[in-house]
Amino acid sequence: MEDIAILPLALTVMLGPQILVGMLLITRKDPIKSSLIYILAIVSTLIFTTYIYYSIANTTSLHKASIGGKPIIKYFLIALFIFLIIRSIVNRKKITEPPKWMQGISTSSLSKIFLIGFSLIAFMPTDIAIAFTVGNILNSESSSFTSALPFFGAVLCISMLPLLLYFSLGSNGSKKLEKVNIWLNTHGYVINVIVFSFFIFLLI
Repeated sequence: MEDIAILPLALTVMLGPQILVGMLLITRKDPIKSSLIYILAIVSTLIFTTYIYYSIANTTSLHKASIGGKPIIKYFLIALFIFLIIRSIVNRKKITEPPKWMQGISTSSLSKIFLIGFSLIAFMPTDIAIAFTVGNILNSESSSFTSALPFFGAVLCISMLPLLLYFSLGSNGSKKLEKVNIWLNTHGYVINVIVFSFFIFLLI
């Protein structure tokens, strides 16, 4: 994978409810255990879904499909990212507070936290698009699946940020992160728009 694409791809995976959940977990009575369970769910699910899309593209040679000499998948991804940009802008004013399912995280069981992490990666449109994009990049470059390890490592590092902040900020950490939570929840679309635009630039 191109090094220039790794960080934007990893940031897009975690921006939104994914990082918000991680920040909420440090307010629990068991912040370390619950955070580690959540991080495991995020990374393992991402590896699994990316491998599925990688295998599908590799088996069907989807990345080689073209019409008139122009790669279909390339323009499909461009159209998809344009759609996600428009979706992010249109929905920006609808997001004023965390959804109800996120408000019960402080009392959720560890198994439910794992399920939340799994669902946020496996079923979120943006993360499906990213996993599909990584699988396509690997096939387009004739790279093995292990070439995506830097990408998975970057996601792991970003997913650990709330826990690292918990250790570094001490007892005041939750209060400071609450402000970050509010900003991300209402302005995270700005970062998504920038990152998606960057992907379109790379594809073009």
